Amino acid sequence: MKRLLTTLVIITLTIPAINAQFTKVGGGVGFTSGYLFHEMNYDYNKSGHFFAFAKGIYEISVPLHISPSVTFFVPHVFKEFDYKYTVNTMMIDVNGHYVFNSLDRFEFYGLAGLNVMLAWKREKFDTEVFKESDNALGLNLGAGTYMKITDQFDLAVEAKYIISKYDQFMLNAGILINIDWLKKHEDTGGL
Repeated sequence: MKRLLTTLVIITLTIPAINAQFTKVGGGVGFTSGYLFHEMNYDYNKSGHFFAFAKGIYEISVPLHISPSVTFFVPHVFKEFDYKYTVNTMMIDVNGHYVFNSLDRFEFYGLAGLNVMLAWKREKFDTEVFKESDNALGLNLGAGTYMKITDQFDLAVEAKYIISKYDQFMLNAGILINIDWLKKHEDTGGL
């Protein structure tokens, strides 16, 4: 709970900086093939398969973008007799996008970047609690697209494979807010 609260405070404090630097921000949901905690093949060691993410897009130049993101997995909970196992996951990514085409309403890009995965498992038996954690550094490879819904919003779809100790495939979709458009059309309060 402390980690979640700390993360939310950090995100809240960085919102003003996001508006000043990024051209698009947003979030969404997705599905992953998952992984086995400590690579042990037991039902109670599996990760969750669904996640939520928040990301930003910073355009360096016309074909190059930088996209940091944070991802929170829905925890996998496994109960058996008096045992309860919970596997939690959080990821932080920094990807580079190379935009192959930049049309008015559609952009297609390839991506490569770094992935930092934080995983922890909690085992509870009656009143006893055992905790384990693990971290992994990985490489992201994939592709995605932005499709303009309106001038203010884009639909973003992305597929990537993470090469690391915890290899997995991820597919996500979400909505991005076009910060540039909002800056150009913001109400200055004048008459």
